[in-house]
Amino acid sequence: MQNVIDNIFNALFNEKNKLRIEIATLYVASIGFIVHLILVFLNIYEIVSFPDQLDGLLSNPISAIYTPFSFILFYEVFLLIYYLPNSFSIAIAKQYEIVSLILIRRIFKDISYLDFSNENFDVFEAENISLLYDSVGFILIFFLIFLFRYLLVKKRQHTITQNIQGFINFKKLICVLLFPALIIMSVYSFGNWVIEIDQLNAGLISEITDFNKIFYHDFFAVLIIVDVLILIASFRYTDRYSLLIRNTGFVITTVLIRVSFSSNGLGNFVLLVSGIAFGVLILYIYSLYDKIDKGESTKESYAYL
Repeated sequence: MQNVIDNIFNALFNEKNKLRIEIATLYVASIGFIVHLILVFLNIYEIVSFPDQLDGLLSNPISAIYTPFSFILFYEVFLLIYYLPNSFSIAIAKQYEIVSLILIRRIFKDISYLDFSNENFDVFEAENISLLYDSVGFILIFFLIFLFRYLLVKKRQHTITQNIQGFINFKKLICVLLFPALIIMSVYSFGNWVIEIDQLNAGLISEITDFNKIFYHDFFAVLIIVDVLILIASFRYTDRYSLLIRNTGFVITTVLIRVSFSSNGLGNFVLLVSGIAFGVLILYIYSLYDKIDKGESTKESYAYL
């Protein structure tokens, strides 16, 4: 059974496929950007009529940057799954990077709503304050990601024992199951959004789902389940207290990020930043604890005392 899982994982997640998906992402993102620009100009010059609900995505050429970032985000999701078996910590770092890219995408959408012709423009007005929150939040998150990556580079390396190899095999199984599930989720989410647009035109509904909440709202809910499964499995494959607490902390940081998607404005800002800051703090304390942990398990670690 393990050989079957290894073969499937290696067939899906290898350097050659990674390069192919990276190149494909660049091409699709470029084409998507051009198509979005065309739709923007069709809307601006009223050549084609679009629902008012899509005005934020089609009223300004700057909003066209939203589309390539959406495809880049999907590639980052692939990288998260790609790195998960080798390092849970790196997968969490990719999770933070996904959040930062979602913020960047949202910033460009916020900019498209700004009225630059208004001489009394005030960034602190209710309709503009989200841009301020997202911009400050992105800077803080970017810095926190740097700290997280720095701690990963400086952390002590452990040899791969038989128990750790079993843990890696379990994470490969999760990845094999997770990849097709995310493909199905992404297709369903986008298809459902297109159906909502059609229903809006037909007058069956009065508003459509915010594009920022499509897919990633559910994606982070799935990540919580994945993180919990990894946490439970870690109890089976290691008895190192610091590692168990670290994995528990990673579950909490994912929960905080997921909750942030249900909030707006200041609440979203606080939950996002505090969620990632919590992850950085957990990793920092873990790295300090690891310096006194001499073995691969607590039984070995405290034998010298």
